[in-house]
Amino acid sequence: MNTILRRSVLAVAASATLGGAFAVTATPVTAAGNPDKVAEASSWLQEELLKLQPGTADGGVFTDKPGYHNTRTANSPTDYSVLDDNDQGGPSDKAAAYDWTFSEATNIAEYSSRLLASGQDPDDPRLDGWREFFGQADSDNEVEGWDFRKDEAASSDPSHLWHIHLSEDRDKVTSFENKEALLSVLRGETVDQWRLNK
Repeated sequence: MNTILRRSVLAVAASATLGGAFAVTATPVTAAGNPDKVAEASSWLQEELLKLQPGTADGGVFTDKPGYHNTRTANSPTDYSVLDDNDQGGPSDKAAAYDWTFSEATNIAEYSSRLLASGQDPDDPRLDGWREFFGQADSDNEVEGWDFRKDEAASSDPSHLWHIHLSEDRDKVTSFENKEALLSVLRGETVDQWRLNK
């Protein structure tokens, strides 16, 4: 990707996730201004992601827009993030999506490719409590992703070349176990290693 396009994508991601001021730091912004809309387990996950890859940033959980970044209550009853049974459970006042922002120095492809491989493996149940992810799994300019519920490829806008978006089943928002399963995938563990550590 050329430098101008890369900076433009970073600027778009920064604007969308950090209120327009881009700085990749380890300072959590997950609950900034809206702590009541973020579950304790969700804040914990964002902190664990920052520990997993130093130099990345917490892009946030709650955003007042349609979809998993908002609460079930604040979404339209026809929004895709509230229709399925998996999204009818859990607290109605908590967001269920996570943005994990990468700088040029870190390897988003390593983590995105692990998420993609896990989603494509029918014998790997670790992401069964997640709806989808978007990110960059290779060196091209296309966003890769996977819909874990439908077991099919998914994609999104170019800001996901520099940040990973994860949507969690709303009935799992308060579950630390569901987030541990995700972290196992991101660490590069096998399913057997995950089962031994449960």
